[in-house]
Amino acid sequence: MALASTDELMSDLRSRLGDDGLDRVEECLRIFAGEVEPTYLHDDQEPTRLFFPGIEARPWFGPERFDWVPIVEAAFGPIRAELDALVSEQARFSPYEDPHTKELGWAGWETFSLYRNGVVDEDAWRRCPATVAALEATPHGPREAMFTTMRPGTHITPHTGGANPVLTCHLGLIVPPDCGIGVNGDVRTWQEGKCLVFDDSFMHEAWNRGPGMRAVLLWDVWHPDLSPKEIAALEILLPQFVKAMGGF
Repeated sequence: MALASTDELMSDLRSRLGDDGLDRVEECLRIFAGEVEPTYLHDDQEPTRLFFPGIEARPWFGPERFDWVPIVEAAFGPIRAELDALVSEQARFSPYEDPHTKELGWAGWETFSLYRNGVVDEDAWRRCPATVAALEATPHGPREAMFTTMRPGTHITPHTGGANPVLTCHLGLIVPPDCGIGVNGDVRTWQEGKCLVFDDSFMHEAWNRGPGMRAVLLWDVWHPDLSPKEIAALEILLPQFVKAMGGF
């Protein structure tokens, strides 16, 4: 692990953010450093890369819980139009690459990246202003945002994202029949113009058994149980986590 010592990192955080409200951040760092054992709140959760203690652990989060979901869903038309323009212009959709291992993902799953490891793709953002505005209306996290497509016959086999401080969001854009996503064995499907929110530190998979391409906008948001100070601390620590893990 390439992180500085927990004590050094916490001293820096307290000098920037103050002494209060950082106890869970310190525990997170000590778990990451192997100094203490984690206490998981759900037997099926697998935050193998980064575990933040004391926040709700559940596979699915109801979209009604988040006040930003109606804003994103209201922008469905312009976001879909920007996706259609990218497809029409033959913009490059690349096979998904794991930011940690640099290995390519599943055949038939392709992406057009908007940001990765919190670093924006300026050209992509210029081409997709409505999508950018929708993402900016959410507490978007440090990991990644993308348009993602699945060709007919694609099966993204069970896997985990490995970090529980962020949740994964999908806005359905093109949804043929016979598509689905299962998180911890609970299977749902997308609807065009509607959001799904889940914790990808649970085992999850997705498939397209339909006749045409499936497309969603995928991005991460900070877990709602994190305080603003905890989020600020994690944002400060992000370069350290990227250096140690290759991503968040």
